[in-house]
Parts: sequence; structure tokens; C-alpha cells
Amino acid sequence: MHLEKAILKINNINWKLVGEVNEKGDLGYEYLRRLAQFFKEKQLKPRQPSFSNLAKLLGDEDEMEISIFCNSDVIEFFNRDASMKSVIEWYLQLARYADKHPDVSPYLCVYEPLIRVLERGGSFYMNNVGLEVKNEGYYPLNNWFEKFVNKEPIEISDL
Repeated sequence: MHLEKAILKINNINWKLVGEVNEKGDLGYEYLRRLAQFFKEKQLKPRQPSFSNLAKLLGDEDEMEISIFCNSDVIEFFNRDASMKSVIEWYLQLARYADKHPDVSPYLCVYEPLIRVLERGGSFYMNNVGLEVKNEGYYPLNNWFEKFVNKEPIEISDL
């Protein structure tokens, strides 16, 4: 059920529009805040966001091949621009894991802010030094956990 909904969400993104729209809001901030809350709640040593595959951290040992689940627009987009592919793979992998382990389903919301960026036609780039949401902002990742763990949540349903 979770995987089916996640696949539908990803396949319904207008991938021809991704990166074309100027993103406004604080979706990068909210992603980092939610990720920090995950590490705090699970009492795990924080990792860099660019290496934070939640499904793996929660015990999933299976690999995820998105080409099995995603339509040709998604695959074509990632063949041209792989910078966002990891986050989409992690999101789908966590959804698949949540189908087997329903107790992890609340953590799907960690990835929602970045998925929302794509749904709105925005784009992001993340590596081990920073998260950049095109035309929204750049978030340096040095001490990211300490910076975001006690921040107030932002309502993103309007963004």
C-alpha cells in the first residue's frame, strides 16, 4: 500500500517541468528538520543527509531499482540528471519497507518536503557539504543536526 502510493506520487510528477519553476518556501529547511528529528527519535548517530537512506538505517537490506517501478519520464529524467535520484530511491525503498513493517511508515514524511519541491516543478541538489533548493536557498551541512534538531516545524501543506 505505501509503495503503491509512493510510486503513484513519483510517477505523477511532471518531470518535464522539474527545475523550470522557481521554488519559494522553506522545504529544504523542513526536510533537514524532519531528518534531525528522525535521528533524535531513533537515537541514532546523525549521518550526513546525502547518506541518510532511512530504510537502510531502519534495517532494510534489500536494494531498490527504481526503473522497475517508475515510468519512462522518471527514468529519462534521471538519465539526464542523477542528482535527485538517491532521494527518490530512498523514498520508494522506505515505502516498500513500510509495507512489510508498518511501524516505520511515519518516517515517510521525512522525504515529503523534497518530494514536494519536485511536485511544484522545483529542483534540488544535495552532496556531503550542502543542500541547495533551486531559488529557495542553500543549506550548509556542517553541524546540520545541531542546527535543525530543535527547530520548530513548518507547515508545508500550503507550500
